[in-house]
Amino acid sequence: MAKKNVLAFLAAFAVSIPAFAADTGGYLFGMVGQTKVKDAPDFGPGVSVDDTDTGFKIGGGYAFHRNFGVEAAYVDLGKATATAVGQTAEAKAGGLVVVAVGMLPLGQNFSLLGRLGFINATVKLSAPGFSDDTTDMKTTFGIGASYNFTPKFAVRADYDVYQKLGDSSTTGESDVDMISIGVVYKF
Repeated sequence: MAKKNVLAFLAAFAVSIPAFAADTGGYLFGMVGQTKVKDAPDFGPGVSVDDTDTGFKIGGGYAFHRNFGVEAAYVDLGKATATAVGQTAEAKAGGLVVVAVGMLPLGQNFSLLGRLGFINATVKLSAPGFSDDTTDMKTTFGIGASYNFTPKFAVRADYDVYQKLGDSSTTGESDVDMISIGVVYKF
């Protein structure tokens, strides 16, 4: 009986090796979605604030194991604007992101993702007669889901939070959320 259990275990292990190998390696991704500035100030009556925009991220990653990888990307978080009496102030944000990625496969084609890392964020603030920018390392985290249509092609949806972008004494600080969808090419 013990011999049969060992043989069954070895057979199951041998069958799982190709599936495990397919879940590792490099990949590229491109995503587009909506961004929202969480702490946009309320300037009061007569001032309209638009705190949502379109953003994108493009990058690559490497899965060292079916449950762990790293990603690097450039993310453009769009802009937020405030308009009053024909004058407009604008804040733009973006930067380079490096994150550790946790992956939880649920079946053969579907995975849940969790990300934690850093963004080297640049925030640019401009208004009539004024401009300022700041670049700082800040934290980011996110969750997502991926569905593999083929061994090389997947679609992915992400929700990311970029924390306290900007500088409290110059541009102001705010979290920026991004919800996005895109494609993944594995090689």
